[in-house]
Amino acid sequence: MSYVNFELMKFPLSWIREYIPSLPSAAVLAETLPMHGLEVEAIIDRRHDLDQVVVGQIIAIRPHPNADKLRLADVIIAPNGKSQEIVCGAPNIEIGQKVPVALLGANLPNGMTIESRPIRGVVSNGMLCAEDELGLGHDHGGILVLDALAKLGTPVAKALGLDEIVLDLAIPANRADLLSMSGLAREVAAILHLPLDRTRIRTAPVSRSKARPVAVTVADSNRCPQYVARRIRDVKIGPSPAWLQQRLRTVGVRSVNNIVDATNYIMFDLGQPLHAFDAAKVDGPIQVRAARNGETLKTLDGQTRKLVSSDLVIADRRGPIALAGVMGGEATEISELTTDIILESAIFDPVTIRRTARRFGLISEASKRFERGIPTSLPEHASRQAAELIMTISGGTLVPGVTTVGRQLKSPSKIVIRPEQISARLGYEITTALSTKVLKQLGFVVSGSRTLTVIPPAWRLDVTIPEDIIDEIGRMIGYEQTPFQMPEMKSTPDPLSAQRDLIEHVRDHLARIGYFELVSHAYYGDDDARAVGGDHIAIANPLDATQAVLRRSLIPTIRRGLIDSADAGEDARLFELGRVFHAGAKPVEQRQPWMLAFGTASKPHHHEPAAWDVLGTLRAIERSLGIKTGTLRPKIGTLNYKGRSLAWAEIDVKQILELRQPVRYSPVSEFPAVVRDLAVWLPSGLTFVSLVSAIMKDRIPLLTDVTTIDAVEDAGRMGLTLRCVYRANDRTVTREEVEMSDAKLIAALERLHVTKR
Repeated sequence: MSYVNFELMKFPLSWIREYIPSLPSAAVLAETLPMHGLEVEAIIDRRHDLDQVVVGQIIAIRPHPNADKLRLADVIIAPNGKSQEIVCGAPNIEIGQKVPVALLGANLPNGMTIESRPIRGVVSNGMLCAEDELGLGHDHGGILVLDALAKLGTPVAKALGLDEIVLDLAIPANRADLLSMSGLAREVAAILHLPLDRTRIRTAPVSRSKARPVAVTVADSNRCPQYVARRIRDVKIGPSPAWLQQRLRTVGVRSVNNIVDATNYIMFDLGQPLHAFDAAKVDGPIQVRAARNGETLKTLDGQTRKLVSSDLVIADRRGPIALAGVMGGEATEISELTTDIILESAIFDPVTIRRTARRFGLISEASKRFERGIPTSLPEHASRQAAELIMTISGGTLVPGVTTVGRQLKSPSKIVIRPEQISARLGYEITTALSTKVLKQLGFVVSGSRTLTVIPPAWRLDVTIPEDIIDEIGRMIGYEQTPFQMPEMKSTPDPLSAQRDLIEHVRDHLARIGYFELVSHAYYGDDDARAVGGDHIAIANPLDATQAVLRRSLIPTIRRGLIDSADAGEDARLFELGRVFHAGAKPVEQRQPWMLAFGTASKPHHHEPAAWDVLGTLRAIERSLGIKTGTLRPKIGTLNYKGRSLAWAEIDVKQILELRQPVRYSPVSEFPAVVRDLAVWLPSGLTFVSLVSAIMKDRIPLLTDVTTIDAVEDAGRMGLTLRCVYRANDRTVTREEVEMSDAKLIAALERLHVTKR
């Protein structure tokens, strides 16, 4: 599956169960959710992924004898147990640390299988693991250090609180509300008709306090419609509680400290990105403004970013202190010395955040959410929840009041839809009562009966038009409930034009008799133009000299194809149907004529075989189109090349179209034919076509076909070998009958002054 329109996110079932105590198993969810628009990409069970990775302790460290950057660690996985020597290149290992130890034979989530093998001459009996090697994040800067109280030999999944099941979901790009545990819980509860603990997600009334603990100005309310700030004093920075670290690990986030972890937890829980500044490092009031061209900001990753006016920044009197909605600045970073913090919760313009994040390559969990939109009621609610969590895990006192700056945001607009629209779009009858019930389950406000007036909930920023409402109803009912029936389609294809029908007929006929079709460019070079003759249309800016003019003949292409085949030592039968271009008095655009060209290259095993093959093909085309034999007058050319006979012909499709007649078929006789060859001299001025036409007019009994198989010239006379076919539809002809018809044929030839050779 392509994830261009989806965002993958991990949802631990234990976290969702805090909202839905009666949540079913992962297997049930994996089967149900895709029917309602949520694809389950994977069910992750760390108990199995990390079953051969256990808690170990480093008891000794020695230098590697053959590598300066490697060290040898003696590790035990049981109290008083035998130590194992493991080669490690991580810079952060220390004696006494509890670390994840991958045992021999372990299969890690990154695809690595642990084996006993020498590393620079020393055998390593296992591996000490970093976060990314355990599939817990992207950090590969050092070994993951475990809690000092972790019990030796315990499976690392249990020690880290990862012994649970996680759903990996593909969240549609327009569903910003599902990028949080509360949002998914709300959706699952509606789909499965389960009770939802709404006390955890109910938004409290907006604070009416006039106290403003943080001075904030917003210069551009279009790009920052809402900015909420709180101040918390006397916090104590340190590690987060084990439950919080474990909870963040389940979604693939590394623990930093209790303040940063609290903001990350609220972001994943409620969907609102937050940021904490060290208040002592902020100089003066906070300003939300456009960056000035050339300004720089050193972000939390240590990189100095050069800003442009399209970037939105959080600044103080000295300059930018954060790249709004993307990443904070190093100058105001939370550190062990921090005591007072400013907690930011805001709404930023999605387009601005997307542009800045992609320009710097800083696509973060926060920027993903800002890009998709934040509900207007969420910033203050999330800010309050984060403040309560921070005070719980790090102490501190909340400065009274809250600073909220920004323009008044519009409430969700009303959408009017008729019940018959819903049934018509979904393809089956849906009652108004069912539509209303489904929408109310999703938090929509619905009124009316003949016409429904629907107000989407604040978190559904993606619902703006009637079609969105219809999609929600169909999705919640379940597309698997759609009645299975074939659509009634009463359509007939448009008939082909006479010219297109002719072209397709000729193409199929030539393919059936062994020709291969060429499809070439509509231009050629000056040499071909001189060979063809006539005025050509020059190309104003040709790619090279071989593409200088538009073609007015297909023969150069066919001729080159036959020559290429001869060079390869192969016989060939080629044809092309295509447009040609004739220069006119004015350079006007018009429909150009179609031409047919075909040719043969073969070893000469009798007199000019290629030419006769071309003539035979022409006669076959005439017969298949009901055209009198010999009527078509193509341009014919021949060439002897490297021991092969080459021949080609070209004819205007318009000429064929004008001569085409309906073909009348008669049953093929089941009785054998008698074939006789007759060598004759034609008088001057008599063509083969005229000869055959005169013979067939005489209606000689039993004579069904006359063709020519050979031709000679002598003293200005044309000699032909005629092949005459005699056949009856109701019996086998006798020798006497054939001789009588033969005599009548000779008499007819004598009247035309045709003599036997």
